[in-house]
Amino acid sequence: MSKNYFVWGAIASCIENDEVLNEVGEFVVYSEGVERRRRRLIALRKFYSDNDLLRVRAFDDSGVIDREYYFNDFTEEGVELLRRKESAWLKSKGSSKNPPDMSILEKALAEIRAAK
Repeated sequence: MSKNYFVWGAIASCIENDEVLNEVGEFVVYSEGVERRRRRLIALRKFYSDNDLLRVRAFDDSGVIDREYYFNDFTEEGVELLRRKESAWLKSKGSSKNPPDMSILEKALAEIRAAK
């Protein structure tokens, strides 16, 4: 594929507007939701990084590199996993756990690798 399309946004841009109404009707930052979403997105990037599904570095000595990801940043297996299970994992209860349950992604990746 020749088009290098956008895949993942930077973590900060994905969690910046997580707000709820408080008891007096004002919008306030939903800190629990922000932390849960941040944990989920970092775990996803760590899974891809640890399983060699990225062509770029996702982490450095100070932690996660908060950047945007494009199609060319993923290996062939990484793209296949994105297509098969990334959205299902993000919607799953397991992705919201602390630590996130990666079993959906682990199983799908094992199937992808076994088919080769």
